[in-house]
Amino acid sequence: MLKTFNGGSRSRPPKAGEKRFACIVARDSTSTELLHGCPVVSASGETLGKVKAILIDARTRQLRYVLLAHRVGDASVAIPWHALYFDSALARLVFYTFH
Repeated sequence: MLKTFNGGSRSRPPKAGEKRFACIVARDSTSTELLHGCPVVSASGETLGKVKAILIDARTRQLRYVLLAHRVGDASVAIPWHALYFDSALARLVFYTFH
């Protein structure tokens, strides 16, 4: 997991023109390489896609979203990291929601 550089969970307001998130793909990070291509499923087991990249908060360097690979013509989907857990028995990320 990525650690914060500023040591806190509070962040300052963004400056004009400053990007909030940075996209990291497999070739940029060992951690991302481990997640790249990992299946993502719903809590009921429905396949949602595979990890294409991760988005980190540019200021705190904390993992915020997982970007799913998409088919040609489909929109990209970003799932909040805190809404996922890793199912180590089946080597996949599970997106869970509460109804």
